[in-house]
Amino acid sequence: MKKHILIVDDEQTIRELCKELLEEEGYKVTLAVDGQDALDKMGYDVFDMFLIDMAMPRIGGFELMKIIKQKQPLAVIVILTGFSSIDGAVKALHAGAFQYLSKPINSEELFAVVKAGVQQSEDLYGPLQRAFEPGTDTVQKGEPIILHGFSPEDKVDFMALGRTIKYEIGEDILIDKNSGSIIIIESGEVSVWHSNTTIDYLQKWDSSGEESFILAGSAFVTLRAETTVVIRHFDRKKILNFFAYKGEKLLKRFMINLVNSTFFKWRKAVQRIVMLKLVTRE
Repeated sequence: MKKHILIVDDEQTIRELCKELLEEEGYKVTLAVDGQDALDKMGYDVFDMFLIDMAMPRIGGFELMKIIKQKQPLAVIVILTGFSSIDGAVKALHAGAFQYLSKPINSEELFAVVKAGVQQSEDLYGPLQRAFEPGTDTVQKGEPIILHGFSPEDKVDFMALGRTIKYEIGEDILIDKNSGSIIIIESGEVSVWHSNTTIDYLQKWDSSGEESFILAGSAFVTLRAETTVVIRHFDRKKILNFFAYKGEKLLKRFMINLVNSTFFKWRKAVQRIVMLKLVTRE
């Protein structure tokens, strides 16, 4: 999973330069125009690291850092500062900032500090996160969970039922919840949202829509493309016709797989929510 960095700076050129450089290095980057905007974005997302400008309107960098530390005591924060504000950056270091970067931004220094900061975040959060990871019963990702136990021929026949659609970054992935359609991720990464909170990430061979297939209209999450993704969509009617031809035994296998997949995903979601509550002390 990509590490998520929040860059907070009222200078558009600096924000976009840092974003472009870090995305090229494989990080996921969100931008905020000032401190208040940053707090708003923290209300519905979680970040592994923060890059914060010292001098900003509404809420300045030092004040923002203190608020973030209250919400997320282990937050890794890097201060961005001009030469005239070095004293303020040193003050921020004493108050808990991880490091500071001087403007204009040097790409090599940026990469080095961010790499060290991400490692620091992993060292701090890793043990807590692993404590809430699923155990040894996780399913290997060589195939979709919903096709577990199918013969190679049946897998090929089932996949042929779907139609592929390509989505770009930021696009919502639409599933007909009322008809009970199902999707399978063929490439890319998809975020799963519930009540403005990211509760899971889906990657190749993950599926979604199982609960609405079992009980039409029961799904209540939103899916969003985090990268360019290719999704295979399956219509409920075609699936039922498929099993009418293949036989009741395979249908029962499929329904068991749907239940197992739903349980597996929602256990991960609950673990993630609990972890976030512990970390943010909310």
